[in-house]
Amino acid sequence: MNRIRVADILEQGLPSYLVDHKLSWKQSKVVKKIINCCSPYSPRQRITCSNSDCDYSVERGTPCGDRHCNRCNNNKMLKWLSKIITQFLPLCYHHVVFTLPSELRNLILCNKEVVYDLFFKSAFDVLKKFSKDEKYFGGEIGFIGLLHTWGQTLSYHPHLHFIVLSGGIKNGNYCRLPYSKNFLFPVNAMSKVMMGVFIEKLKSEYNNGNLVFPGNLNKISTKNAFNNFLYEVSQKEWVIYNQPPLNGSPKVLEYLSRYTHKVAISNNRIKKYSEGRVTFEYKDYKDRNQKGVAQKKLMTLTEKEFIRRYLLHVLPEGFRKLRYGGIFASNKKKESISIIKDYFKDIIETLNQQTESLFSRVRKYIDVLCPKCEEKLLINFFGFNTS
Repeated sequence: MNRIRVADILEQGLPSYLVDHKLSWKQSKVVKKIINCCSPYSPRQRITCSNSDCDYSVERGTPCGDRHCNRCNNNKMLKWLSKIITQFLPLCYHHVVFTLPSELRNLILCNKEVVYDLFFKSAFDVLKKFSKDEKYFGGEIGFIGLLHTWGQTLSYHPHLHFIVLSGGIKNGNYCRLPYSKNFLFPVNAMSKVMMGVFIEKLKSEYNNGNLVFPGNLNKISTKNAFNNFLYEVSQKEWVIYNQPPLNGSPKVLEYLSRYTHKVAISNNRIKKYSEGRVTFEYKDYKDRNQKGVAQKKLMTLTEKEFIRRYLLHVLPEGFRKLRYGGIFASNKKKESISIIKDYFKDIIETLNQQTESLFSRVRKYIDVLCPKCEEKLLINFFGFNTS
């Protein structure tokens, strides 16, 4: 049985979906790329081995390279991971998740670029504020944030995942966080600050005329109505999760690989597609076994609903869903990494060996090596299939 792809569902289900739905220009662009990815209608490539003694050769359609395409991004993910783990070392990291009240979701959907950006900025401000507080650290920490907009059932649930180094730079030296074995900072206090910072930034965007209020949102478009809306949202729960530290590069690698180069759903989760209905696998985090593992279940949606949910997660053009902050920011990274490496100089060789061991197993995918002789492959573009 051939594996069912998101591209298959989009290609076959889009005509009926467009009867009563419209695509934005960005959605249309993404859908076209995904459908044509490596298809007979895309430009052709011939892949050959650089070793003249090897006869490996294969012809295929050109990958689309779009970041929403779940077929194209495995190699990109591995290359990025190789770079990031080498730069930042396989140290101890906290996993922190920032969420927003569900009442904001319709507003966010209609103002993705503006609200996603201020969501990042608000979370950055919170992490920086707590790290500079002498009660919690009194220095600068390093963190990487990723925007994640979907739940297991493709529902719209924008939230930010952060990995935060369990230490930072204080008075020019690397120091471990005082409570790093248990938690980063107190989440209840972080939630209150996050609520205040986010609402102030959202109010500023409103005052500057940067928000739109189409359809049902028009009822909160006036100043009084919008302020009342913000007050109601401020009374809701602003949840921040803070897991214990991820200790060592294997767990960091596992975590990063799930979110950095993935959108909505992987093809291997789609189990059936027939008669206009799509069945896919999901994890139910409200139903866990005795070991605390979420149970895998199946959900069936009409192809229209599947496509509608999938398209909710198309990102604005050029939007950066992966961002670096604190001592990992581009203007501070070089000096900070040098200080951290100096602190760990006695075990730096061991850490480098751990990193090399991890990537030796995936090196052939990063470097795109020949499956026969493991020499580098050559990719030649030779036009369209005219047959």
